[in-house]
Amino acid sequence: MSALRIGFTGASGVGKSTLARWISETYGIPIKPVGSRSVAKAMGFESPYDVDRAGKRAEFQRRLQGEKIAWEMAHESFVTDRTTLDELAYTTIHDVETAASANYYSAALAHMARYHHVFYLNVRDFCSLDGDPKRNSNMHYQYLFDALLRGMIPSSNAINTSRLDWHSVEDRKREIAQRLEGAA
Repeated sequence: MSALRIGFTGASGVGKSTLARWISETYGIPIKPVGSRSVAKAMGFESPYDVDRAGKRAEFQRRLQGEKIAWEMAHESFVTDRTTLDELAYTTIHDVETAASANYYSAALAHMARYHHVFYLNVRDFCSLDGDPKRNSNMHYQYLFDALLRGMIPSSNAINTSRLDWHSVEDRKREIAQRLEGAA
């Protein structure tokens, strides 16, 4: 199979990481290790919310975006459980000044063209926060994030964005495999 660059987009707890790990194992492509938790930890914090309390959200978001894009540019094939559009939506919620800066905003949108496939998972179809203390457990926050993200998803055919309706995880895997094999 030729190069595959796949992104999952959606709120916390909708199954992005589960499906990204499955794609990595099934298709033998690397899964992006850079994420909000790894960047927060590298900055000396337990979570992005601790970064907020320290007043370092702008530094955090810029670092996260830069490291994410650099890692993805260094790999011909990859799968990620968060696209740069997700990061733009989170930044908009937590630090609108950084999100609205021309460089941050432009870099996030321009990088979306790098993905061959983007799979959107709707929070209203399925969401399980599993009592993870590093996630925001407020469902209104998750709905707000989802609404903002849906509004940002490009309608252009240049980016192959597909909505995965909730069935079972196995049904989603079959649907993804069909789309990836159909595109090969």
